[in-house]
Amino acid sequence: MVLNSLDKMIQLQKNTANIRNICVLAHVDHGKTTLADCLISSNGIISSRLAGKLRYMDSREDEQVRGITMKSSAISLHYTKDNEEYLINLIDSPGHVDFSSEVSTAVRICDGCIIVVDAVEGVCPQTQAVLRQAWLENIRPVLVINKIDRLIVELKFTPQEAYCHLKNILEQINALTGTLFTSKVLEERAERETESQGDPRSDLGEQVYDWSTGLEDTDDSQLYFSPDQGNVVFTSAIDGWGFGIEHFAKIYSQKIGIKKEVLLKTLWGDYYINMKAKKIMKVDQAKGKKPLFVQLILENIWSLYDAVLKKDKEKIDKIVTSLGLKIGTREARHSDPKVQINAICSQWLPISQAVLAMVCQKLPSPLDITAERVEKLMCAGSQTFDSLPPESQALKAAFMKCGSERTAPVIIFVSKMFAVDAKALPQNKPRPLTQEEIAQRRERARQRHAEKLAASQGQAPMDSTLDGSALEPGPEGEDPKGIGGLQDFVLKSATLCSLPSCPPFIPLSFEATPIVRVAVEPKHPSEMPQLVRGMKLLNQADPCVQILIQETGEHVLVTAGEVHLQRCLDDLRERFAKIQISVSEPIIPFRETITKPPKVDMVNEEIGKQQKVAVIHQTKEDQCKIPEGIHVDSDGLITMTTPNKLATLSVRAVPLPEEVTQILEENSDLIRSMEQLTSSLNEGKSTEMVHQKTQEKIWEFKGKLEQHLTGRKWRNTVDQIWSFGPRKCGPNILVNKSEGFQNSVWAAPAGKVSKEASRSRDVGNSIVSGFQLATLSGPMCEEPLMGVCFVLERLGLSKPEGPGASDQQDAEQSDVVREGRGEGEAHDGHAEPPEQRTSQKGELSPADCYGPFSGQLIATMKEACRYALQAKPQRLMAAMYTCDIMATGDVLGRVYAVLSKREGRVLREEMKEGTDMFIIKAALPVAESFGFADEIRKRTSGLASPQLVFSHWEVIPSDPFWVPTTEEEYLHFGEKADSENQARKYMNAVRKRKGLYVEEKIVEHAEKQRTLSKNK
Repeated sequence: MVLNSLDKMIQLQKNTANIRNICVLAHVDHGKTTLADCLISSNGIISSRLAGKLRYMDSREDEQVRGITMKSSAISLHYTKDNEEYLINLIDSPGHVDFSSEVSTAVRICDGCIIVVDAVEGVCPQTQAVLRQAWLENIRPVLVINKIDRLIVELKFTPQEAYCHLKNILEQINALTGTLFTSKVLEERAERETESQGDPRSDLGEQVYDWSTGLEDTDDSQLYFSPDQGNVVFTSAIDGWGFGIEHFAKIYSQKIGIKKEVLLKTLWGDYYINMKAKKIMKVDQAKGKKPLFVQLILENIWSLYDAVLKKDKEKIDKIVTSLGLKIGTREARHSDPKVQINAICSQWLPISQAVLAMVCQKLPSPLDITAERVEKLMCAGSQTFDSLPPESQALKAAFMKCGSERTAPVIIFVSKMFAVDAKALPQNKPRPLTQEEIAQRRERARQRHAEKLAASQGQAPMDSTLDGSALEPGPEGEDPKGIGGLQDFVLKSATLCSLPSCPPFIPLSFEATPIVRVAVEPKHPSEMPQLVRGMKLLNQADPCVQILIQETGEHVLVTAGEVHLQRCLDDLRERFAKIQISVSEPIIPFRETITKPPKVDMVNEEIGKQQKVAVIHQTKEDQCKIPEGIHVDSDGLITMTTPNKLATLSVRAVPLPEEVTQILEENSDLIRSMEQLTSSLNEGKSTEMVHQKTQEKIWEFKGKLEQHLTGRKWRNTVDQIWSFGPRKCGPNILVNKSEGFQNSVWAAPAGKVSKEASRSRDVGNSIVSGFQLATLSGPMCEEPLMGVCFVLERLGLSKPEGPGASDQQDAEQSDVVREGRGEGEAHDGHAEPPEQRTSQKGELSPADCYGPFSGQLIATMKEACRYALQAKPQRLMAAMYTCDIMATGDVLGRVYAVLSKREGRVLREEMKEGTDMFIIKAALPVAESFGFADEIRKRTSGLASPQLVFSHWEVIPSDPFWVPTTEEEYLHFGEKADSENQARKYMNAVRKRKGLYVEEKIVEHAEKQRTLSKNK
């Protein structure tokens, strides 16, 4: 097919029903870009001989060098089928886990996707991830099982073995799809149940519990992949061939004389043909009958490969003539058998024909967008479609219609920002000038010269006409498009609409979390503005990058992994900043926490009375470090007084259960919306925006916390939660148990509050601010805290000595009492009369929210929290990767050696059915992951490749401050105990980087060495 003109493409875009917006998704190295090459060659953009070698969609130099796709690339293809012309907008996406954000941006603007699976490796971790992303975006998938040639050439399978292997792969993928479908049905059922429980009209007397899950009634027949449905194609992209069973059904229906419809149903499955009776029957495996798929399809392909690989010229000529093909003399004489196979198969079973026919037949056009997907896109956060204003709901019809009338609304979702060199834009490309344009330019130059002369002689210049360029009408319908000039208005993604009633679409969901940080600075300080501008451009161009300026003034780049980091740095140097930059060592994030006191010591001896004596001695030594004026109880209760002696705080730190920390992390968005709601109530704004569903989510979240915080010491804790931290949405909580000063994050403030009552919140705000500061940087190495509950046991306000101070203190106390009333709880008899309050208004300066008293309260609360932490066993938490490694059996030992060297922990190991590959799942600290992929490839000669995804935070079991205290520990570790302490190593590294004091001896023994010759 010849290359089409731009006018032809614009013409095709006007017929929305024949447009297909698709993306290619797969695990890394499963053949996406090679498949894209084959499809592009069908349009004559590249030569069919170069398909698979050129990797046309990998336009970046580093993509070509590494051999992996790093950026999504798009192209429009033209395809004709049954006199119908189709426009296929194809996006090739990366498969590497570091670039999974590119997949999210591609999936959002497509209506269908091609899932590519390697016939040898089968379903891999990233295959599961992309299938999940496609499912979450409600786009329809079709399946391409690629690299079938590897089953013949590498694994040397017989056609029967290959059929069983392909059946296994299909079952695995369908099992994944089934899991996603089941979870969706069960979620919908749970939602219906909660709605029916909340419905007061339901008659309690007639309720009958429905034990069915709802799976029996739902139709899932269209979900699964099956060749007989036409949504599976078998291909070998590198050899240029591919087929669906429809192609063979058409051929054999004429040859054998069996209806095409019957063959379509029986070509895949355990059916065989009885040639005598001309009937298709069920296979009886015991009789050794071959299934139709093996007999009619695979054996032919196997015999072709066999003939070419063995260079059986007679057989090759016979096959070519029987298929009616024409092979060029160059290909026929070529010494490489792959060239001959490509020449024969690309004519016999053209891959582009099979894949594009399946895309046009099975994937939806923009007109076929489901109502469910439209509603989901328009409902950001916890909103439901019914809660949207009527004008917004009316846009759903415009979505479904995809109209191009003048009155139709224009809705654009900016999925991704592309950085394009100004020289590459069409209007800036140099082109030869026509004779007319040369004449025009000459005339303009003459006119400008005349104007200059006239101006110098003092005459008024003549009016010159400006060249106006009219914009040509753009293509209509629902399509991926490129729009220029939005860089000043859009950061990464946005929703643009011609009507103000359109809500912003739901944000993109990313599989990978940015975790790898580096500090960047220019080699020459004068080039700082270029770096800042370059980082701004990089932040816009990459959906997963984060750019931060830390308190220290460092410019920090946060990326998803090592490969992603390298690509971002290359972009900064060569494209965006165009300067030399120096990059720091990776900044590894840690978290600080506390644990329960251990029951056994470092040599696994149970801590008894003898050991306790030693531990108490140690804690007494530690207490000496705590400044005077701070009282520490034996159970870790810290009591502190502000420098002006006006307030006394008692704070205790308690470790939170792991489940609660996890719940707090998962619900950080909900906690943030609760905080916004509380602040808007405090400012007296309307709260009609709060939807019932949001309220339900808040109560469900509270119920989960109550479920896990059980027992005597957690009694009523959930109701007394005052704040979350750090940044008011983190995994730490502040609990208020002080008497006469009640405040809760759940209770909404009463309607309007007086000026005095609003000022009474200052004390409370100061305490919360102190808690936020304490959770943001812990005492060990100034890293954020995680999984800690601070309990404010007592808040006392004492009267200072001196005239007039008692009045001031009374005002303070009244403020504190009114804090509780501001949050909706009444305390009769505690507050002062309003007259007295107004009389003291002039003397209330220390309670001012920016006054010295609130500052002292913040500092005291922060210090109290830090000392409360130090009174408990402190631990560091390390960020952990989940590491998926595929390796052959003979290099397993080397993989384990690299993992153990880097503090890794193997979680699971299983053999992939039908292959000699093992899948190892391990946990690896982020701090030890740099250079891990390269090392594992070197040690295994490239036979093992890891995929690292951020998983969770894990407590490092060793105590960073541990010193031997018992006799057994002294015997085991020695007096200095200078064996490697992982936690201390990490802590000291972070402290050094931040410029904090590190306790380490540089010189152990400083005596001068004496030698015999000197002493003579």
